[in-house]
Amino acid sequence: MTTRRRLSGPERRAQILDATRLIVVEEGYHAVTYDRVAAACGVTRTVIYQQFESLSGLLVAMIDREIEHAFAGFREAVARPLPPGEDPFTHAVAGVLDAVDAAPTTWRLFMLPAEGGPPELHQRLARARAVTRSHLSRITGHHTDPELSIRILHAVADELVRLRLTAPAAHPPSRLLAQARLLSRTLTTR
Repeated sequence: MTTRRRLSGPERRAQILDATRLIVVEEGYHAVTYDRVAAACGVTRTVIYQQFESLSGLLVAMIDREIEHAFAGFREAVARPLPPGEDPFTHAVAGVLDAVDAAPTTWRLFMLPAEGGPPELHQRLARARAVTRSHLSRITGHHTDPELSIRILHAVADELVRLRLTAPAAHPPSRLLAQARLLSRTLTTR
């Protein structure tokens, strides 16, 4: 007879958040209920209530944990030393694609958000867009219209990440980075 080890509070919380993330990614926010999460974790609803006082609190905790994880990947991507001859935009996109490949479920939450997310999701997404555009403003160079260049690069980076998430076999990093490099020559030349 095998006995299961009882999870600590933080371990149980992580398990609940993982289950919630999976339900959201596979079925959307509307599918998250106390019963669904409890069943996915093999616990009672009471255990979920002990960790999260409300369903919206559970969703916000999951969003906050995942956005922090995505931000960590982004910060690591843009902080890597730039190799000689590589342009900063393509190098940053390469790092972000590495982060996406390391945690695709996390990145799906934000790059392919399900309908019905709480207002906090949209607040976090707006903050993420601002951080990304701030980084892009440092690498676009001097153009007639830097704001437009930043917006275009942001849209390109977002689409490259979406392609990697939705059809990774058809969109290997080498293919995506070739496009990033091509566009970067036009929009980041100093």
